[in-house]
Amino acid sequence: MSQKEYFAHYNGCRQLLAEHLNNVAMAMQSAVPPSLHFPALSHETVREIGFWMGYLHDLGKYTDFFQDYLLKKISSPHKQHAHISSFYLHGRLLHVLPGPDGDRRRCAAAFLAYVAVRRHHLPLSLSGLFPDYEEEPFRGLLKALWEHLEIKKGEVLEDSGLIERLTPEFFKQIGDPDTRWRDKRNFLFMPQHLAQRLKDVQWYFFLLYIFSLLIDKDKLDSAGVETREISFIPHHLVPAYLSKKRLGNARLRSIREEARLSMLGRISALHDNEIRKIRFMTITAPTGLGKTLAALECALLLRERIERAEKYTPRIISAIPYINIIEQTRQVYEQVLAGGTKQAGRLVIHHSLADISRNDGDKNEEVPLEQILLEVESWEGDVILTTFVQLFHSLLTGNNRMLKKVHKLAGSIVILDEVQSLPDRYQPLIGAILRKMGEFYGTRFILMTATQPKILEFGDLLLQENGRGGGEPLELLQDHKRYFSQNRRTKLISLLKEKLDTETFAFLIAGCRKPGQSVLVVVNTIRRSVELFRALKERFKKEPDNPKILYLSTNIMPMRRKQVIEEARVLLRQKNPVIMVSTQTIEAGVDLDFDLGFRDLAPLESLIQAAGRVNREGEKGEYLPVYVVSVKDDAQRVYAFHHINRTRAMLEKKEEILENEYGRLVEEYYDQVFRDGVSEESRHIWEEGVMKLNFEVLQDFKLIDNTGEVVDVFVEVPTSVDPASLASRLADAYEEALADRECWDWKKFDGLIDESIPGETKERPDFFQRKAILRVLRSKINDYVIQVRKYHAAKNNPVDFCARGGVKSNLLWIPPGQLEDYYDSETGFKDKSGRAFMF
Repeated sequence: MSQKEYFAHYNGCRQLLAEHLNNVAMAMQSAVPPSLHFPALSHETVREIGFWMGYLHDLGKYTDFFQDYLLKKISSPHKQHAHISSFYLHGRLLHVLPGPDGDRRRCAAAFLAYVAVRRHHLPLSLSGLFPDYEEEPFRGLLKALWEHLEIKKGEVLEDSGLIERLTPEFFKQIGDPDTRWRDKRNFLFMPQHLAQRLKDVQWYFFLLYIFSLLIDKDKLDSAGVETREISFIPHHLVPAYLSKKRLGNARLRSIREEARLSMLGRISALHDNEIRKIRFMTITAPTGLGKTLAALECALLLRERIERAEKYTPRIISAIPYINIIEQTRQVYEQVLAGGTKQAGRLVIHHSLADISRNDGDKNEEVPLEQILLEVESWEGDVILTTFVQLFHSLLTGNNRMLKKVHKLAGSIVILDEVQSLPDRYQPLIGAILRKMGEFYGTRFILMTATQPKILEFGDLLLQENGRGGGEPLELLQDHKRYFSQNRRTKLISLLKEKLDTETFAFLIAGCRKPGQSVLVVVNTIRRSVELFRALKERFKKEPDNPKILYLSTNIMPMRRKQVIEEARVLLRQKNPVIMVSTQTIEAGVDLDFDLGFRDLAPLESLIQAAGRVNREGEKGEYLPVYVVSVKDDAQRVYAFHHINRTRAMLEKKEEILENEYGRLVEEYYDQVFRDGVSEESRHIWEEGVMKLNFEVLQDFKLIDNTGEVVDVFVEVPTSVDPASLASRLADAYEEALADRECWDWKKFDGLIDESIPGETKERPDFFQRKAILRVLRSKINDYVIQVRKYHAAKNNPVDFCARGGVKSNLLWIPPGQLEDYYDSETGFKDKSGRAFMF
């Protein structure tokens, strides 16, 4: 036995290197689901690759240079460990992987595993791997590390346990850097070969998978977080929840129940062999039919069928387009999972504004906050609730942190809610991504919407240009057209012949509305929404029925948005008249029910989504009007010109379109979109980024436009508005955590952070604890944060947050004493640019 102890980590959690290597190797090997398969690599081959990646990824930490750095803080260029470790892995895999010597697919797989280990502390990229391989300092450093490990190889082999798997001579051979430099065809020039002669989409998905698997298992083990088995969750929890809640009127409950049973019957009728083969299911249903709960129950039932057919338990990942509607879905999921004798499974909530949220119902278990943070970011749960941004930006990036969760998608069931909200320009790209995830990862998808776009057909169109194709998805609600034809709740009325300004639009609303009616008005820009809100307040202030005028957009703080929605919900239930002026933020998932609607011109799916907030439960009569108008040129500021023209042409064919015609209209709309072919944005990212493994090209993918042009503005609500002074207390604590002084003032954190933070001991938090504290505080501060385009902030520029207490942050700040200069209590940030801007 070796007398010297070698450590993988020494700060915080001290861990022996041999233990870490073995843990990661076993975790990676066991995590590969049976559904995973690549044309060039079987499931068992990927398991073998995973094992050796885990065992060798930190082998370079056996050098005295690294151990001196870890234990004695002696730094030198020789302390680096990833590159030399990747050499040993590459050499080992060339002997382990099946196939003859010189097999290019075998060499490609070994090389990509080398890349994953070499870059496992960095962004994933194949660019610039060997810019100076001929220069002596670069080659000399790696040669010196190999020679050092060669001298002490007996000790390394014995301590690591590799002595049972590798001979000393073989160990010397596989780590020799000179072997790599001589192999130009299968090593030095492999990045170019993968982008040209060996170009194949499977390599992108293989690299993403093994990189994600490695960095996730490495980080979890380093933090002492154990991977848990996925829990069984019975699908009958959904009907149990419905029976308690009794949502909607009796007629609507009956229709929902009929549809729910129809969908479940469709899954139950599938043979095990069909369960193994089917990758895509769709739920095409009108708004108000209870798709959220139906999809969850279908996923739970499908999960049970997969357990029986394939002998593994998938996790369920539910992705939603908008952050502003995720909270109500979270509440529904939590209540469903809490319906058993105890909490059924772990629900993880993950999006950019989320608190660290992992609910498994075990109140007696004290879990450190930093561990929960890792589990949330790694999607260590049975049911994951996240956003489209988190999902798709994780699949089209080289970002290390974002990629950490990608491997959890393999073998999972993914629910995509409101898929029509994906930008048209990216539908071919995302459709192709979904197709290949289904093929390679064995991921199942449930796509649900009232306006089913041709996203998979678009994906096939892009793939067919590369000789690919795809099968038809299984529609779970087989007679969905009947449900659409039965609906008589609303109708679209086109008033597009005349362009309106704010005053004429307000006049039109007043003329169409009858006393006592509640009205929803949706416009395209914040500027217009503010002007219209003020015009309607003035026009209706003397009306006998005294309607409440409410305003909703992302220009107001999230906490205020929640208040407005709840206020509207209460007033509507009490039959008190409400006029709500909103931007697109209300169109998906906001469960409000108005008598009358107005929508500024937008793509067809947006019009139908807005109509879904009128006569939602069908109790107000038949065919309530939703007027489609054209307010100046606002639509063209927000939407692509050809989408607007396409919608306009369809609306102008008839004076009114009844709800039972919406389904046919949507099919016609997407047929026209499909005929336009694959967008240049999708083709460029797919062909130049995905196919050629060029992760720099993937930076062009932006699901939300101009995210780089947005600034976060923290509104410190004064005590006159917020008696609890929560905003100020959060800001004080946030500054304290950002400053990270030697001694923290823990009184500032009272009641704001989890008790597992070491406040009682007055210790200074370690790196992971501080990161967790900042995450919790920032998630709570986000209730007071508005996102403003830089241009508009520049015209009325808030103060830099560091002016508050000298602590740097990426926030801008509206001081409590200057609230009126920057922020209106009803309409939010005061834009002085004179230009309209998007929600």
